[in-house]
Amino acid sequence: MNTSTISLLISAKPLMGPDIVAAMAEDSRAIVGVVCDRQTVDGVDYDVARARYLEALRLTAGVVPVLIPGGLTDKDLRTCLLAFNGLLLTGAVSNVSPSRYGGPKACTSTLDLDRDRTSIAAIEIALSLGVPLLGICRGLQELNVALGGTLSSNISEGEGRGVHVEDLSLPRDLQYAPSHAIVAEGNGHIAECIRRLKTNFVSVNTLHQQGIARLADSLAVDALCVDGVIEAVSVKEATTFAAAVQWHPEWFHDEDPLSGEIFRAFGEACDFHVKEQRYSHEK
Repeated sequence: MNTSTISLLISAKPLMGPDIVAAMAEDSRAIVGVVCDRQTVDGVDYDVARARYLEALRLTAGVVPVLIPGGLTDKDLRTCLLAFNGLLLTGAVSNVSPSRYGGPKACTSTLDLDRDRTSIAAIEIALSLGVPLLGICRGLQELNVALGGTLSSNISEGEGRGVHVEDLSLPRDLQYAPSHAIVAEGNGHIAECIRRLKTNFVSVNTLHQQGIARLADSLAVDALCVDGVIEAVSVKEATTFAAAVQWHPEWFHDEDPLSGEIFRAFGEACDFHVKEQRYSHEK
């Protein structure tokens, strides 16, 4: 670094308050918060997010992912979401605790109570602020619970139901390969993504036993499995992209047409949120 550059850095006026917001709004790259899982390894707690979600956000949605750690207060989360332009709720091996929706204790095999609290609070704040939101797998279940719906501990159970979990004996890419058909319903965000492919039917994967039992009143069905399982939803009165899917579009985000459509649509909504922030500041 040369002397003139050092002098420029020293003399630069620090950004304060509204100036920071204005500087962030000038950057065309939207920032998306990603809720973390809380995992304990060798007695040490970690806040983690699978890299494939972050890759899908960067490479297909075209946004900058930033991790949201567990343990934040509602005030902390609001501070984050005022600065962010989107919220991603990832999938996870854990289930949403039945205590959140009055479900039976039999569902408590794998829980992440810290994530439950963080995700549900983040959903409520994001929707109140008009921040775009995309839920994947566990994220769909969190969205339904946050808005007053309930969950089933095993969506594969019941007459006529297909298998909605992966075959763990297979290589990971085959576990995440499309395994069953879904059909678009209504006119929500995910239904629109499906119809951009010039069809109402597509094949997806589903890798989680937990799913929607009673749909929240403020959610609309965007896609159904042929066996009746709700596979995608949108928030009815949302002012921006606010939707979730039961499957995993992040895994083949760069080669599967529907996965690409979903992440690009979410990215476009986040980019528009950047422009809204800029316009609001300029007013």
